[in-house]
Amino acid sequence: MAEPISLEDAKAQLRILSDDEDDVVMAAITDARGWIEDYTGLILTRRAVTEVIADFGHDLSTWPIVSIDSVDYTDTDGLDHVLVDTNYFAQIARRPARLVARAWPRMMSGSTIAVTMTAGFASPEAIQLFSPNIMRAMRILTAGFFNDRETGGLAGDLETAAKRLCRSMKRWGI
Repeated sequence: MAEPISLEDAKAQLRILSDDEDDVVMAAITDARGWIEDYTGLILTRRAVTEVIADFGHDLSTWPIVSIDSVDYTDTDGLDHVLVDTNYFAQIARRPARLVARAWPRMMSGSTIAVTMTAGFASPEAIQLFSPNIMRAMRILTAGFFNDRETGGLAGDLETAAKRLCRSMKRWGI
C-alpha cells in the first residue's frame, strides 16, 4: 500500500540527505496517516476494511468506499450467513454511506454485522483534489512525528494545526 506522501517527498521536507533514517521517516508517514484516519474517519489509502456495525440500517463510518465486498451476519438460529448483494443497495457515493434494503434478515440477539469493503482514495492526487488540507496536515504530522520520535509524542501546536486543517472532514457524532 502506497502512503499519501512518498519517502522522497518527506525526506525533502525534513531536509534529510542520507538513507540512514528511512525507516524512521516511513514510520512517521504511517503514524501521520493513522492520526488523520482516526481523527476524520476517512481512509486515505486504498485497501480492504472491515467495519462492524450493531444492526442493519446503521450508517457506515468508513469513507470513501469503492465497493461492498461482503456483509456477514448471524441469524436467529446461530448460523453464519453472507448476505447476497441483490438483497441490499449500497449508498456509498456520499458520506455517511449506508446499506439499504426493503427488508433485513432477522439476526441473533446481541450479534453484530461485519461489512467488508474496499475503501480509500485511489492516489495522493485524489486526496489533494478532495481536500488539500489533508495533505498539508500529513506533512505537518509527518514532520512532528519524525522530530519528536524520541518521546513518541506530538507537540501540542502541531496537533492543533492538524486538527484545524482536518476539522471540516471530521464526521461528527451526536
